[in-house]
Amino acid sequence: MKVILLKDVKGVGKRFEEKSVSDGYAMNFLIPKKLAVPVSPASLNIVKQMKERSEKKRMEEEKEKNEKLSKRQEKHEALERFRQAGLAKESLGGDNM
Repeated sequence: MKVILLKDVKGVGKRFEEKSVSDGYAMNFLIPKKLAVPVSPASLNIVKQMKERSEKKRMEEEKEKNEKLSKRQEKHEALERFRQAGLAKESLGGDNM
């Protein structure tokens, strides 16, 4: 029986792969545990939509991660400039007020 995996299954395949497995394995294990669905035009369409949503979510998470990293880098650079300014001030004698 051909199935589309909805989750990674050890020894079988990864998420969204189309695999041929024995009928009993599909009917008694994969499908009842919602690890796979039988291949059909409707299931192919649904899985395609799931893939697109998953990819979109992954891209949004990646974008958010990059934005956070960029902000962190900007803060680090600003802190480094303050440290360097403080060291320069000390080497010139600093404030003696």
